[in-house]
Amino acid sequence: MNSFQKARDLYTKSVKNSINDSDLDTIIAWPASEITLLFACADLVRRTFFKNVVDPCALMNIKSGGCSEDCAYCAQSSHNTADVTVRELADETEIVRNSQSAFERNLTFCVVSSGRRISAGELKTIASALRKCEGELHASLGILSEEEFRLLKSAGVSCYNHNLETSRSYYSTIVSTHSYDDRTRTVRAAKKAGLSVCCGGIFGMGETWDDRKALCLELRALDVDTIPINFNLAIPGTRVKPPKESPMEFLKIVSLFRLAHPDKTIKICGGREKNLGRMQSLMFCAGANGYISGDYLTTKGDSVESDDEMIGMLGLAKKHDERHHA
Repeated sequence: MNSFQKARDLYTKSVKNSINDSDLDTIIAWPASEITLLFACADLVRRTFFKNVVDPCALMNIKSGGCSEDCAYCAQSSHNTADVTVRELADETEIVRNSQSAFERNLTFCVVSSGRRISAGELKTIASALRKCEGELHASLGILSEEEFRLLKSAGVSCYNHNLETSRSYYSTIVSTHSYDDRTRTVRAAKKAGLSVCCGGIFGMGETWDDRKALCLELRALDVDTIPINFNLAIPGTRVKPPKESPMEFLKIVSLFRLAHPDKTIKICGGREKNLGRMQSLMFCAGANGYISGDYLTTKGDSVESDDEMIGMLGLAKKHDERHHA
């Protein structure tokens, strides 16, 4: 079977949501000289399920730095020496102001806090603020209980982010202060509370393709709704080395996850600007249908205006932009 026939077979299986282990191995082994054919397949799957609509969101770091957890990649961990600003929880006014800015730009708004978990008092403050916000609201506040997730849902949150980061077998090399099962239990609790779940990982931290495949299958078993794909930035002061992957390899990861999760949102997040460079727009051709727009938690990103120009040139429209209903 030649590459064209393989791509056609992958497309058929993907839209039927029947990609298996062997198919994932086929994607992983896809020759670099014919990578654009794989991208075309992934792009067609994306268009089959999402047409020309993409799902961007804006982040707000509502509590920064000083985290007790030892995640090797994280600039906010107190176990690392990265130069980040430590600040306590933002007040309600600031949260509402930032949410309004996102709403006016047709972006989903996601509040993110550093730390293993937030306190009960902090959660009440956040919920109170979110009740005053417009638009689609997401949150990423660490390890919470089902009851706490229900409080967030009552405040208007529709989706909760809690990443697995990597495969179960590679996980212990990057985190030791909480377990992989702590993370999967949190994902299940959020789903049980009626929230959608955004759960993915970081790539370029020394993991193998087998690790990427294992994460892909773990996320399928959890039946997550959105899969954020981050590319390692290796911020000075963290304990991860700069990635060795080329932009094409990172884009191949995007295609792997698109084909394995055909009807899920594949969202490209931290590190895209540096690791994809001038090839950023190819993330959509490789199968992505979402992205973080603007700045990240501790690093700068491309401006919302720049992203709007990029998707406009590709003929894409934002999820919350009424233009795509015309």
